[in-house]
Amino acid sequence: MKTISLYIFTLIVLVKSIASFSCEDVHLDSKETLYKATEKKVVENKIINSEGTEYDTWYIDPCRSVEKEPEDSKNGKCPKNSKVCLVKSFEFNGEKGKKIMDIKGYAVNNPPQDPVIKESDYILNFEGEEKSGYSTEFRFSCVGNNDGNPEVELDESKKKVVITWKGICVSDGKTSPVDDDKKNKDEKSGGGHFFLRFIFIIVVCYFVIGMCYNFFVLNKSGIDIIPHVDFWNALIGSILDKLSELFGRRGYRPILPDTL
Repeated sequence: MKTISLYIFTLIVLVKSIASFSCEDVHLDSKETLYKATEKKVVENKIINSEGTEYDTWYIDPCRSVEKEPEDSKNGKCPKNSKVCLVKSFEFNGEKGKKIMDIKGYAVNNPPQDPVIKESDYILNFEGEEKSGYSTEFRFSCVGNNDGNPEVELDESKKKVVITWKGICVSDGKTSPVDDDKKNKDEKSGGGHFFLRFIFIIVVCYFVIGMCYNFFVLNKSGIDIIPHVDFWNALIGSILDKLSELFGRRGYRPILPDTL
């Protein structure tokens, strides 16, 4: 049973890796990929008061993890696999060095849904840390230049962060986002594609897990390792019989004029 569990775990990891989002699959008009066009950005805001200076430092990278930030900190790091992380720190007057007050991951792991196109912007939606209730929206827009830092907007009431990355134009590539500006027909088509992929994954899991069970537990070999092999043999035989009835008598071949 341990062997079967290992195979099932391996299959789940494989399916998840195939279906997961990758910046290297998103191509830009500049012929680059999103992975090459973006890099880690640090956006820092300072608030000075009578006791010292409060810092809000954003670590942002849509394609790589910022989990090792802040690099010079020994008191805490950004969450594992985080793509957007806010570090709140405070530096008291007369003291050197910032004291970290809070660290929160606003975008963790890969997007849980396919990218979308809305108003010509390429949008990625991330979820925050578990049970945080926060989410992050990356917007890549052709408008503007990609020279400066991305714009960060935090809405505490909606528990949402919107990061606008200007000067990045996404073109059609391996990743085919859903276009929100199209009509319901396209939306239904996108839903149909998702349903077909889901059915395909179920079928693959059925055959792989069934074959592993038959081979390792029931010690079957050859064609017998196929799950419910009698059913599939009967089904294929029935289909062949129906095809024979549709296209003529069994074993009959029409005589072509060239052979006369």
